[in-house]
Amino acid sequence: MPDIDKENGDAMPHAAKSRWAAFARAAGIVAATFTAGLGGGLVAKFIGLPLPFILGPLFVIGACGLAGLEVQIVRRIRPAGQFVTGSAVGAQFTQAVMLKLLALLPLIVGASLFAIFVCALAALILMRMMNIDEKSAFFATMPAGAAEMANIALRYGGALEPITIAQTMRVALTVTAAPFLVYHFADHPDLQTITQAPVMPWASIGLLAAGAAVLGFAFSRVRFPNSWFLGALLASAALGASEQVAGRVPDMLLTGAQVLIGCSLGAQFRKEFVTRLFRLMLCSLVAVLFSGCTLALAGALLAYALGFPVPTMVLALAPAGVAEMTLTGKVLGLDAALIAGFHMLRIIMVLVLCVPAFRLFQWAIGGRG
Repeated sequence: MPDIDKENGDAMPHAAKSRWAAFARAAGIVAATFTAGLGGGLVAKFIGLPLPFILGPLFVIGACGLAGLEVQIVRRIRPAGQFVTGSAVGAQFTQAVMLKLLALLPLIVGASLFAIFVCALAALILMRMMNIDEKSAFFATMPAGAAEMANIALRYGGALEPITIAQTMRVALTVTAAPFLVYHFADHPDLQTITQAPVMPWASIGLLAAGAAVLGFAFSRVRFPNSWFLGALLASAALGASEQVAGRVPDMLLTGAQVLIGCSLGAQFRKEFVTRLFRLMLCSLVAVLFSGCTLALAGALLAYALGFPVPTMVLALAPAGVAEMTLTGKVLGLDAALIAGFHMLRIIMVLVLCVPAFRLFQWAIGGRG
């Protein structure tokens, strides 16, 4: 009996040490990844890339992931970047902005339906190129959260791998291309109006953070897509519209959020993308280019027809993540609140309509149930 007790006594400290060692290793990977991403952002800024603190980390960490280095763990801290971004953008939702979004509601609904239609056409392209089933192709191209689309697709027998790859390519490619497209139209007089707002005092930042944390946590408990971003945005929008807070968050916080989001996007790329999954990645790239270019053209035409800035409408219709596109607009001085409004409603509509839209898509192509 003493020997057994001794063995158990030795086992517990060993298990505890193993857990601490695993935690230390994970923390080291996160710190190294963030440091590398920050370095990439500084280099990107030095050479003049647009949106450097997203694109620099994305390229550097993406290259590390494709090389087989362990960077995937950094995805767990993405909500921190979304939290800051949602808080920063939500503070811009004044009463005037709310009324503007309400007046544009029919346009936003129409744009969301058009996005679903265009991405369904992209699914046809993916099906023809990859010879995959309609379930996997449809949910792989829908412009909503990758996890949500994968979960719905699995209920209908879809394959997880093509959905993950295509959704990763959708967000990463759009985030990469959008800043360059915006800079092409950077001579618009409406640019840089938002970034000139005064920095809000720390008391307002504390109030903003508290409200954003409560609603962000509540959204995360019910597994709402982009919960920390949308929760923070809605809480901050309520504070902004009620004139409890005004101004912009410090640039240092926004830069840190960009690096976190850029690192998390880059961390989604794995070595298998250039080995076993290379053909799937290329086919997904073609489908994403089709949907992205079509929606960018629609956004530009809509902007010219209604007198809106072209960059704002291109980002508003872009088939990428709400946090990434809103942050792009925020950093580049566009109407980030308008962009957020378009993306928020599109996400809700895709989640509500994706199953009936899939049934319609399946019927139209003569697919099997």
